[in-house]
Amino acid sequence: MKKLPFLNNYGNVTDVSFRRGIINNVPQSTNRVALLVTSEYEGIFRNGGIGTYYCTLSKNLATEGFYVVLLLCQSQGIIVSKSTIPTVGQVFLTSECNQVLDLQPTHQALLSQLKPWEWVTYESYCALFFTQAIAKTFPHAYIYVEFPEMLGFGYQTIQAKQAGILGKNCAIAVTLHSGQEWLTEAHEHYNQASPQWFWQTSHYEQYSFEHADLAFFLSHYLKEKVEKYGWKTDHALHLPYCFPVIEATSEPATSGSNFQLPIKDSSVPLVFFGRLEERKGLLTFLESLRLLDRSIIEKIHIIFLGKNVELHTTDLQGLDSQDYIQQVLDKEYQYNIIIDLFSQDAIQLISSLDNPIVCLTSHQENFPNAALEMGQLPISLVVADTGGFRETLSLIGHTQGVHWFSPKNSNSLAKTITQVLAVHPEKISAPYREFLHFVNRRLLNQRLEYMRQAFPLELLEDGHEGSSQTRRWVLGMTSMEEQLFLENYAQNEYSGRGEIVELGCWFGSSTISLAMGLENNASVINKDQRIHAYDLFVWQTTANMEQSVLGTSLQGKYSDGDSFLDEYLERISPWKHFVEVYPGDLTEIGWGQGEIECLFIDAMKSWELANSILKNFFPRLIPGLSFIIHQDFAHFYTVWIHLLMYRLRDYLVPIEHPFIYSSRVFQLVKPISNRVLQEVYSFSSFTEAEVEATFAYSLNITAEKMRPNILAAKVMYFVHIRNFERAKIEFKDAIANLDPCDWLELADVQKAASAYFGVDLLS
Repeated sequence: MKKLPFLNNYGNVTDVSFRRGIINNVPQSTNRVALLVTSEYEGIFRNGGIGTYYCTLSKNLATEGFYVVLLLCQSQGIIVSKSTIPTVGQVFLTSECNQVLDLQPTHQALLSQLKPWEWVTYESYCALFFTQAIAKTFPHAYIYVEFPEMLGFGYQTIQAKQAGILGKNCAIAVTLHSGQEWLTEAHEHYNQASPQWFWQTSHYEQYSFEHADLAFFLSHYLKEKVEKYGWKTDHALHLPYCFPVIEATSEPATSGSNFQLPIKDSSVPLVFFGRLEERKGLLTFLESLRLLDRSIIEKIHIIFLGKNVELHTTDLQGLDSQDYIQQVLDKEYQYNIIIDLFSQDAIQLISSLDNPIVCLTSHQENFPNAALEMGQLPISLVVADTGGFRETLSLIGHTQGVHWFSPKNSNSLAKTITQVLAVHPEKISAPYREFLHFVNRRLLNQRLEYMRQAFPLELLEDGHEGSSQTRRWVLGMTSMEEQLFLENYAQNEYSGRGEIVELGCWFGSSTISLAMGLENNASVINKDQRIHAYDLFVWQTTANMEQSVLGTSLQGKYSDGDSFLDEYLERISPWKHFVEVYPGDLTEIGWGQGEIECLFIDAMKSWELANSILKNFFPRLIPGLSFIIHQDFAHFYTVWIHLLMYRLRDYLVPIEHPFIYSSRVFQLVKPISNRVLQEVYSFSSFTEAEVEATFAYSLNITAEKMRPNILAAKVMYFVHIRNFERAKIEFKDAIANLDPCDWLELADVQKAASAYFGVDLLS
């Protein structure tokens, strides 16, 4: 790997810090920092797209407890002092690098040697220096840094990470938006005025994307494009970005959108929405207008709503888009050009129009924010049939009133506009706000999971900062809190009278946690094979396995039906003498040994398994001593756990213990009668009154943070018994009483009901 230039001649160059007093009032408890590096940000610059992406990302990360720092590139002339954005702690500009940072002479010399045309390299170094200053300011924090791949501003930072200048507590991400090669193709402007700059910048972009700790692509359409340019994408993760949900509001329009448009009552608003440039289909749109019949032209009032830019097409050079529109359209067209609005102002303006038809005409799109915004409104859409638009509208479930035309085909666009006007106005329902919140929550949760997997220490879990610095999270479907609980139990609570039985161990995170604790247990003399681990050890993508290893060395290693027993054995090998392994179906293997002191259950995935566990393992529990740990207690799908634990509530009582994610711990206080354990249970075993009492009981014994999961399980109960109308009622009651940030499990219920039962709980 080519080293950074200043690494060749200098020793310690990591000493970059902020000048005194620059970062004030930083929360003392900050242990998660997000540095977002971008040349666009909605609310500071007037744009959508990447700017809206970073604005939304900063809000979401702040909600999750991150201290957000924004670094604006290409920001000369933009004055930003202390952050006035509620979700952003600090805003810095690369152009103020020398004023804000305490740079060493090495850094000063490096920046001073760069030529004016090397401004991308200058920005890239500044981004690195700010990252180093953040890392020095927060030495014990998880530091998440994200760049767009556009212009390759992350190039030097990623090289520094690889060279060891940045520590392991920094995770660098790059998101694919719209690099130089793609923009060139989209604009059809292949003759480069500065080819050296173009190819160096393209190299920065490609290198950054290929070597970041995390590489995200928003749409498969754009991923396929960059693959054709020779980019490596096998490591990249598909992650559409979260988007602002447009809520109904009675607030008056802001001054930026308070236009009095001279639209006749009989005229239909026809809106071109997007930057006024060739790539967005402006020329195709104008050509299509000239193809419309005069009777159609008399019906419409055209609104051009987007940023005014200089045009690139050879025969149009010297014109900006506003000039060209005025040149093409004569007096028979009624139109207005509205430029330089913030995104929310533009949306408000369109919402105020009477049954508008909005045209999204780009002939190439990556993952257009315009479609995310317009797709939330109950309006007719005329859309270019590209992968980017298809993927975006599909994500938010907008299918009504969408009329597709062939990209770059003005005849197809004119024909489609004519067809839409013939059925205008259409009766269109906007996507449910609840569904949009569900989508956003799932995307955010997936992002947080990817971020956690990119970091070697577990700092994303609340409440264990001190422990997590000395105890690494073990790969698995258990949280750091659950792993620490199991380790502590095996070390300090386990007496050795009975065995430890683990039903469902996957790659061994629970096994290893128990073994680590047992190893340090001073009270237990005989420790050999005291942990009994059961699992099929067969790969199943439907069990969330592939998703749980994304970004790790195991990603893509297994296919459905493959055995991963060897991997499990390798992972537990340092503690193998503590563990006896039982590969196979536990309903067939059963339990033929002595008393069970601890029963960890992560295998009660069906009524068949539940009945088998009750019959074979529960009889060997020790009254007054044994613990049962239900790892899936707060999972929406396994509703039988709630029914059974309510039925057994006189025997198994919940114990006080720290909040440990989805798990719940019970202690056996008296023997369970054999009759109760030998009964074969099913949904029909429980009356409606008992079901109501069951979920009331589960809510009462569950930590507040996980109560939304219990409500989700109650909805799933009615889905399981195919009482879909009652499921819909429970579902709507739950979302009415919960904050949107607590809807994740409900979103999974909605997804499961749709996938397995064909039921839309929102209908």
